[in-house]
Amino acid sequence: MTGQGSSRKQQPSMASIEVEEDDDGTEPFFKQYHASEMLPSQKLPLHNLLQKQPMALGAVQVVCGFTSFGLGLILATASVPTYGTLLRVPIVIGILFFISGLLSFLLFKFSVLLPVSYLVNLGSVCMSLVGVVLLTVDLSSMTFNKHQEVFKVTALIVSVILLALAVTAVLLRWLYVEQRAGSGGSKQR
Repeated sequence: MTGQGSSRKQQPSMASIEVEEDDDGTEPFFKQYHASEMLPSQKLPLHNLLQKQPMALGAVQVVCGFTSFGLGLILATASVPTYGTLLRVPIVIGILFFISGLLSFLLFKFSVLLPVSYLVNLGSVCMSLVGVVLLTVDLSSMTFNKHQEVFKVTALIVSVILLALAVTAVLLRWLYVEQRAGSGGSKQR
């Protein structure tokens, strides 16, 4: 038995367990990624325009559109016939600014609407200029004492349209620059 006992290996006890390390070049269990160089991130369509927040200007356009529309309805109920009330200038301008503002909102999701938004904003600017001229003629022909309420409402409408005109001019410039950059980029590819 002694011969057989010497051929058997002794089993290690709990205190003397040996841990063998694998040095056979296997991969570690968890891999870590270390970037060797920074890659430029791919810019989304209209990236430069969207950084300027056209949605904020679109919100101003929508508010000015609602205000102009509402004041135009009040002016339409007035008994004083003027160029602005006969042609429904504040109502039409209010609708145009509302549509322009909605298109400015939608540029974030649908970049294909850039040319449409540009054209609608351009139409809003043209119509606003005509409307301001007509409403200013109305204001100059009215006497303040005789038509005080109509005069105040018309002056407020002109102020709202001028605010929306200034906002739309800035947005129109941004849209123009982005449209030119987009058309130049597509020619290079």
